[in-house]
Amino acid sequence: MTSNSTADHGARLADRIASATGADPRDRLLHARGGWAAGTFTPSPLAPPLSTAGLFAAPATSATARFSSTLGGPHGHDGAPSDHGLAVRIGGLDLVLFTLPVFFARTGADMVEFLRAANSGDPAAVPAYAAAHPEAAEALALAQQGRPAAGFTGLEYHSAHAFGLVNAVGTTRWARLGLRPHRPLPPLTAEEALARPRDYLTAGLPTELPAGFDLLAHLPEGPDEVHDPTRRWTSRQTVTLGTLTLSRAEAPAAEPDFDPLRLPPGITAPLDRLAADRSAAYAAARRLRA
Repeated sequence: MTSNSTADHGARLADRIASATGADPRDRLLHARGGWAAGTFTPSPLAPPLSTAGLFAAPATSATARFSSTLGGPHGHDGAPSDHGLAVRIGGLDLVLFTLPVFFARTGADMVEFLRAANSGDPAAVPAYAAAHPEAAEALALAQQGRPAAGFTGLEYHSAHAFGLVNAVGTTRWARLGLRPHRPLPPLTAEEALARPRDYLTAGLPTELPAGFDLLAHLPEGPDEVHDPTRRWTSRQTVTLGTLTLSRAEAPAAEPDFDPLRLPPGITAPLDRLAADRSAAYAAARRLRA
């Protein structure tokens, strides 16, 4: 797509997301509830052989992060069944991650269709979406099994997309990137969560800091469908690329324009359609909020 057609496509997606969720376009269309943190990323010696990206060569790189709850809009409850998100900027890299390891759609259009079903109030709507989109089965099953989180920093966050890690001789290894907490927190019961304040995850974030995460590269095996964000990989092989330490709750002076395709040299973009659609929709949503 040209830049103009990409912008037009993103604007249409953003409009349809707002319509599907009922969100005010002047607010966040998704991930409305959340809190900021700041810290540093320190690379592992295992990272440079995989990628020449600058954050893996520098001794340390500053990081800005936003934890969020994805569903329910600005007035939802953090203890309601939901996927949670973590967007992180480390130097030239943006990571937009979720607690679900796979996604429920392969394209932006399918994502809008799911959001419309999930927000319709019709108990038959999501099962109808699942019947029409069997590729969504794993993400939907995992979401149904989920339990309320005790804290943002005790969760594991995943990218459903595969990124290309390019080394010094030009070899590319595809990997899903994710963050694994140093201090995992057991989930709450529904009763425990709903007894807490509506924004208990955001309000409690400062008390959880400092908090550390390992940045992991999850590498596929032969049968894994590398570029399908709805499919879980059979491989359990991971490489620790470094440590993200979030030391303080601090909102940035200017909010980062998180973009899943903002990547430094040494990391190439995902090949699936969903990644490009998310990038275009995020950019359009930021323009609506400006």
